[in-house]
Amino acid sequence: MINTASRSAAFPWLGGRPTHLPCEAADVMPSVLLPGDPDRVSKAASVLDQVTEIGRRREFQMARGKWNATPITVCSTGIGGPSTEIAVVELVNLGMKRAIRVGGMGAIDSTMPLGSFLIVDTALRNTGTARVYDPSGEPIPASPEVVEALEYAAKTLKLPFRRGAVYTTDSYYWGQERLAQPGADPRGLPTAGLMRQLTEKGAVGMDMECEALFAVGRALGSQVGAVLAVHGNRATDQWLEDYEETQHNLIRLAATAVSILDAK
Repeated sequence: MINTASRSAAFPWLGGRPTHLPCEAADVMPSVLLPGDPDRVSKAASVLDQVTEIGRRREFQMARGKWNATPITVCSTGIGGPSTEIAVVELVNLGMKRAIRVGGMGAIDSTMPLGSFLIVDTALRNTGTARVYDPSGEPIPASPEVVEALEYAAKTLKLPFRRGAVYTTDSYYWGQERLAQPGADPRGLPTAGLMRQLTEKGAVGMDMECEALFAVGRALGSQVGAVLAVHGNRATDQWLEDYEETQHNLIRLAATAVSILDAK
């Protein structure tokens, strides 16, 4: 006989533990860094001090540690809006107050070199998940205090960066004006001209998670922000093959911003 009384299907947690994340409330610090790739949680943890590996379930890998004595949790979101929503909702309910995405993007501005960073101040919108939390369709801003802390951290660490808007989409290939087959004619894409249109709207890069983070986090009362490394530049057709140093600096930048915000 199936026991249906143990959980509510409307909020299916059990014993204070979330449905998807491999953790409990004690594992979640007020500030959380959110890489997309689970494998990058270990890379992030290698930068922090006093690290404790928490666990992994599905695309959600977690660890916690400290930077300049500031406690930080790291949790991967997987790719795209749906899994990002799950991570953010469950983290907020476990005590997260501030979320900073630490990921990669494809730059569409030829002046942004590989390995540099974008501090995202606005997400332009093309995903389904975010519309549930903010149906306005208007660009969603990051929390100003997080943006300012990230800028200060980048300047302090002397890392190359700029501040600007990112376009978030559910699609990696056609949705970012990429080829879905090698040798295809780019002029035949249904999204041909997308990068030019986005540049005219003020975007300098494309990603798959910022819009969902900003919409969900803001709806649930969390501070939100993002710093993205340029892993590829679509305008120059360049790709960053060796990104270890870039990933290291990405975590240093975000963790320094967290310590600045914590001090305030």
